[in-house]
Amino acid sequence: MSAMLNPWLILGPSGMIIIGICAILFWRRKGKVNGTGEGKIPFRFFVLGGILWTAAIIPKLVMDYAITQPLYLWWFSSVGPLGGLILLGIYVGLRTGVFECGAAYLGFRVMEKREISGGGSAGSPGIGYNEAIAVGVGFGASEAIVLGLPSLLQMVAIFLNPSVLSGLSPDQLAIIESQLSQPTWAAVAAVWERAFVILVHVFATALAYAAVVQRRLLLLGYAIAYKSALDAPIPLLQAALAGSAYYIVITEAFVAIMGLIGLLGILNMDRIASTSANDNSSSQQL
Repeated sequence: MSAMLNPWLILGPSGMIIIGICAILFWRRKGKVNGTGEGKIPFRFFVLGGILWTAAIIPKLVMDYAITQPLYLWWFSSVGPLGGLILLGIYVGLRTGVFECGAAYLGFRVMEKREISGGGSAGSPGIGYNEAIAVGVGFGASEAIVLGLPSLLQMVAIFLNPSVLSGLSPDQLAIIESQLSQPTWAAVAAVWERAFVILVHVFATALAYAAVVQRRLLLLGYAIAYKSALDAPIPLLQAALAGSAYYIVITEAFVAIMGLIGLLGILNMDRIASTSANDNSSSQQL
């Protein structure tokens, strides 16, 4: 049994965890406290990102448990397989965009209200873009670590003691064997994906922060649309390329493109903020 398994696949979940930890360590060292140009970003902002990720993921899990499958079956019977997949993609994308970006936005709004109650001004959550980026890093890193840790523990248990598989049903055993017999590059793809997805989380979180600072809901709309676009194609890709190596290649290429867009956005947040500030006088107040 163990000869059929690829132990190098353990690099996937362990790499995901390492990517998450390294992202936090990098920005804690690289980022500077807002307004000072020095000092390390306080760790509490990364923790806040993890809390916001948890707040966003809970309603998504509840929806998956309660309504996602019934909705898809209804769409499938109403508009056919292709139409059902398209509607499912829109649903999955918007669910991710609204809950994840909404959690970040509400988190920054709460910080703003606390700042106002302490004598601060409206449109100021009491932090700068460096801290907002730290929140985004914590958001994405938490996801990477939480997704990677259970898989890592499962793989370690199986590789150290393959006999644990003997208690599984034939169907369950076939699934495990299929997952753990993939080529090593599948593990590399998992790490690659997490690195770029963290960039997506950071940029979307920065946009949500800008929406609060500049008091422009349009920026929150951009964040929601951007994150929705990342998840929306997944149902169609899974249906069209299930079981094919092309699925991983195409999916990871798409994730990389979205991550690079996020990186460009992060590097140009000053310009985005400046443009938003210039337009603020003619925009509606939230």
